[in-house]
Amino acid sequence: MALPKATRRPQILSQDDTIRLAPPAKPRGGLRAWLAAGAVVLFMAIGGTAWFMRHPAPFPLASESTIFHHVSRHFTVFRFADDPLILVVDCPNLHAQGLMFDRIAALIEKADAPKNRVLSAAGFQARLVAADLTIGDYYYGNDYPARALRRFFRLVHAEHLTLNPQERRLRAIAARAGFMTPGANGAVISIPQAGSGHRVDLRARAVILRHELSHGAYYTIPAYHAFVHHFYNTVMTAPERAAFQAFLVRQGYDAGYHGLIVNETLAYLIFTRDKDFFRAGAVGLSRATIAALRSQFVATMPDFWLKPLASAPLPIRG
Repeated sequence: MALPKATRRPQILSQDDTIRLAPPAKPRGGLRAWLAAGAVVLFMAIGGTAWFMRHPAPFPLASESTIFHHVSRHFTVFRFADDPLILVVDCPNLHAQGLMFDRIAALIEKADAPKNRVLSAAGFQARLVAADLTIGDYYYGNDYPARALRRFFRLVHAEHLTLNPQERRLRAIAARAGFMTPGANGAVISIPQAGSGHRVDLRARAVILRHELSHGAYYTIPAYHAFVHHFYNTVMTAPERAAFQAFLVRQGYDAGYHGLIVNETLAYLIFTRDKDFFRAGAVGLSRATIAALRSQFVATMPDFWLKPLASAPLPIRG
């Protein structure tokens, strides 16, 4: 789900080479049948766009490049142009982003936080202090399906907890998008602004956005969600799966949430091609193994808007 701070655990990132795409490998596990799913995904993506044209949400459509190059000192919300069910919250800085999303991250994906209740503001702050973290250090990017947001706000209401202003803003954003309606599909992802004084440079902002967009597709497009699980369960070997799970557990992810582990594994493997955030050595696998897995995933994944992003350059000018 969320993308942790790149430098939280430098001992994991000990190798000095980035992951490179190898020539397409012969598919393992009979994935050729998944090629046909591309038409289904494309139909669903077009259908989602058509629905928003008939029921426009109060947020502007924007491409990956437009969102990346947007500069503001305030929260800004976009609908992702290729999949309007994905809302992108562009946050003014890491601290503001953390105030909006950190308690949701604790509830949904952190192994050391309760999963049946929301931490109070004081309880969450105590956990940050114990972990030698700050609100801005907790995560660099966030991503949650609409159902996770509904669960968070439902628990907050049931427990009579107080939302901070940023969390109230997020609830309003989700409500305006229709995500608070029971059964509604959609996803909210977030990225921080970059530049001087933001602790995030432009390349990191681009990497975070690409990573989080892949999560958005996982939440909003059922055929892609099914493909990701099929690849993880039938193509990746047991040692490969164990290596990625160990990597994610070291970052604090809840190993008991299988969907979280699957989702993050493929987001890192395919859509986080930056040595400061992910390297082959981080999971204890060879560069050749990582490259072969990447090549096979890209060659067999459904053909929709996310596929080009698996190999396209990041939208950084100059």
